[in-house]
Amino acid sequence: MIECRTIKELCSVVVDCPHSTPTWTAEGKIVVRNNNIKNGRIDFSSPSYTDDEHYQQRIKRATPQGGDIIITREAPMGEVGMIPEGIVCCLGQRMVLLRANPDICDNYYLLYSLQSRYVQHQISWSEGTGTTVSNLRIPHLEQLKIPYLPLSKQRQVSSVLRCLEEKIKHNRVINDNLAA
Repeated sequence: MIECRTIKELCSVVVDCPHSTPTWTAEGKIVVRNNNIKNGRIDFSSPSYTDDEHYQQRIKRATPQGGDIIITREAPMGEVGMIPEGIVCCLGQRMVLLRANPDICDNYYLLYSLQSRYVQHQISWSEGTGTTVSNLRIPHLEQLKIPYLPLSKQRQVSSVLRCLEEKIKHNRVINDNLAA
């Protein structure tokens, strides 16, 4: 049996978003919303914005950084994406910021693990916990079990998966160009 560690053990930061709707503006600081996160990526092609004052309110618990992972708590539950380097953003509603502890966990390994069937099955145990929609609660999220490998092995695994992901992205661009 493979060793597992919990999200709480692997992350130096597990921060729930503010439970309020940001004030929307035509420009300003990017607000990552649930509909921006899908299939392990954050899509910034049609961003939402808030002003500096509301941005500051939304980052009081933690300022999102490049390499941090965002996981959706509901609508849909369990989607994840990683914040790219150089992006200044805050979280919308119904999401949690995860920051892997770099001494014991590779952030890409955590990202890919969160997308695995094993972890997504654990997330599905939260089905039916909300009054109208399912909700991944923080105590449950913190106890999700992630297969644990030594850090050097995590980096090897994530390196291979990142290469495969880049190849898939490149092939999609080629296919789109051929279709055009």
